[in-house]
Amino acid sequence: MQGATSRGHEGTRRPGAVQRHPVDLVRVFLGLAVFGIGFLVAQRGELPVLERDLFRVVNDLPAIVFPVVWAVMQLGNVVAVPVVAAIAALTKRFRMARDMLVSGSLAYLAADLVKSIVGRERPAGLVDANLLDGNVGGIGFISGHAAVAAALATAAVPYLTRRGRRVAWALAWSVALARVYVGAHLPLDILGGAAVGWAIGSLVHYVLGVPRWEPAPAGVAGMLRRFGLPVRDLWPAAVEARSSHPFTAVDEDGRRLYVKVLDPDRFERDWLYRLYRLVAVRDIKDADAVAPLGQQAEHEAVAAMTARERGVRVPPVVLARGTDRGGVVVQEHVPGRNLDDLPPEEVTPHLLARVWRQVARLRAARVAHHDLVASSVLVDGNGEPWVVDFGNALTGAEDQALDADVAELMASLALRIDPALVVGTALDALGPEVVAAALPSLAPLPLSAATRAGERARPGRLSALRREVRRRLDLPDPRRPQFAPAGPAARAAVGAGAALILVGVPLLGGATAVVQSVELGGWRWLGGALALVVLARVAMAAAALMTVERRIALGRTVGAAMVADGATLLRGRTGWRRSAARFLERAGVLPDAARQSIDRFVAGAIAAAAVVAVGTFVLAAVEGRLTGWRTPESLVPALLLGVVAWALVLLGQVLARGHGRAGGSAEEEEPQRHVTRTLRSALTWRTGGASAGWNWWPQLCWTSLGIALEAGALAAAVHAVGGDVPLLATAAVYGALHLLWSMVPPTGLPGAADAALLLALTSLGAPLASACAGVLGFRLLVFWLPAGLGLLLAARFEHRFVT
Repeated sequence: MQGATSRGHEGTRRPGAVQRHPVDLVRVFLGLAVFGIGFLVAQRGELPVLERDLFRVVNDLPAIVFPVVWAVMQLGNVVAVPVVAAIAALTKRFRMARDMLVSGSLAYLAADLVKSIVGRERPAGLVDANLLDGNVGGIGFISGHAAVAAALATAAVPYLTRRGRRVAWALAWSVALARVYVGAHLPLDILGGAAVGWAIGSLVHYVLGVPRWEPAPAGVAGMLRRFGLPVRDLWPAAVEARSSHPFTAVDEDGRRLYVKVLDPDRFERDWLYRLYRLVAVRDIKDADAVAPLGQQAEHEAVAAMTARERGVRVPPVVLARGTDRGGVVVQEHVPGRNLDDLPPEEVTPHLLARVWRQVARLRAARVAHHDLVASSVLVDGNGEPWVVDFGNALTGAEDQALDADVAELMASLALRIDPALVVGTALDALGPEVVAAALPSLAPLPLSAATRAGERARPGRLSALRREVRRRLDLPDPRRPQFAPAGPAARAAVGAGAALILVGVPLLGGATAVVQSVELGGWRWLGGALALVVLARVAMAAAALMTVERRIALGRTVGAAMVADGATLLRGRTGWRRSAARFLERAGVLPDAARQSIDRFVAGAIAAAAVVAVGTFVLAAVEGRLTGWRTPESLVPALLLGVVAWALVLLGQVLARGHGRAGGSAEEEEPQRHVTRTLRSALTWRTGGASAGWNWWPQLCWTSLGIALEAGALAAAVHAVGGDVPLLATAAVYGALHLLWSMVPPTGLPGAADAALLLALTSLGAPLASACAGVLGFRLLVFWLPAGLGLLLAARFEHRFVT
């Protein structure tokens, strides 16, 4: 059995098997984002010029086509939902009928709910329209017909051919445009409806799953015959596969072959999924997944033949061909077992030595396998290892990719056998320099999902492997302090401080006045503030990536920053630094380099805050925006509120440190010396960056952009609640406060930061109620909600190494 040729694939070949694709959740998020933007625009109650013009273009089309349009339009009627579901059931597509029935019904209910909330008029109340369908009154946003049609199309496409999918979406958009043509809806109405229907259909697919495409053996045999390789027998191979379909065949000469059928509809080909992977995890190893199937097949064949020509034991390639409807890679069948299927006692030092020799030849050929786990190694009856499954391989690879292969195989093997045996045989075959170079990649995030899952099932094996590598190479074992869980007293103190701010700030400005301060269009400004905060988070994450030399995912870095914010609540700056360091180590950055990266980021934040503060102060002074200072309203109550909340949070952090002091280290003394360390990092930032081969300029730009975007979010939040504060003055004050918080981190803790912002806004002329509402909204967006989400994500992001 040539099992490893489709290593790492999930699922089986059971008839009717279903699978869930993470890209469906991405579609849900994007659909809701489009709907959210449309929701904010629709709440204005005004018709934008662009939307009016688009409406006129469609609504002014000749009335002669109305009968055809009316007939197509009925596909978005709620009555069409059970009708099309019944048709699907009559054709024995019961899952398709179920998905369409659920999606269409939910879309109709969601559209009805949104209409009752938004209350936007139909076109007749906003613009002169040709009302071909008699739609005069009622609510326009969102279009129920567009939502139902999009939900039905989304539910149907996994069950259709490519041509059928195009027809389904063409009909859905025809329904949406028909509603504009008959004067029933505006363009924003149908766009919001289509987004909601798309999101609902995608959510149904993720919850219920979608069927997996299964090629028929007769069809595979016919494809091989067309490609010039007739076979006399062919049957499914007993091999797990995710994005391919393995078969075993016998050709006319009696030669046994392994046939790998490429899936034309694999979800990795979805451009949206690949964009999500690139941003979220930066882990696109299957670079040819979006290429034509023929190119995918040829890519795998070229990589396999290149490795074979350079002495790697690889099954000979017989055929690599593909069309739009299917592709195959055919190799000679090698009877044997996957390395991960062997009992541990059969994985002897002699066998491992042979495996590592094959890896050494792969490195010499500069072929990065990109999925070199134990199941990618096949052991034949003579005990000889074969390397298979080159679907994600890369020829002419760089050192980091080759080192990652070594780390991947070491980690995969260590999940089943003694790490000392793995390290010893790798050192004997590859040498200490290669194993040392693989050490950074012996961390969770650089490894494959399958290996990470194995590590979760057997926790501590990866840490044991790292310790063994350091022991054999005589490398120092870094000190990683572990914090015991914070006690109930610490959590109670921090929770009391947080509650005091979140409840006390609205009460300080008058709870009723704070709620009423949100203007009619204020929600649009709050939506803008949310968008600016998200962009600021992305910019700050990009700045953090500038401080390390390894490739780390932007999305993961944004999530890690939220986890670090959550750690700040209970551990202060020490918790923030430790959380950030753990993430960097999980991503493959060595401990010393991780600490240097954090120092660079903090020092860069100080420099960027100084740039923003000085720049905006100069501009504000030139514009005369800094002349209206006044004594802040409720000065004493605001100070008392901030000081008490700040003291409670600090007390909770002191209690948390005391509760977990056993096994402490120098890192726990950081609260007494973080100011000196921060200033020293700032003074040596530029010189240290240059000497380390790290470009400080992009980091400064990204950090400055992030702070400026946060200042813009503060201005938008204040504007949303009726605070008439100049933008430049707000940005100048926020830049100065951010500089203070960066240089003296305790001043940026909850309570102190909120009170400082409140006093600054009231001194700039904002009414007390508006300032309280603006500070509460801004701090919720920029700190409280991210920190709360970070606490929920901590279990997923945090990884405590056992040294």
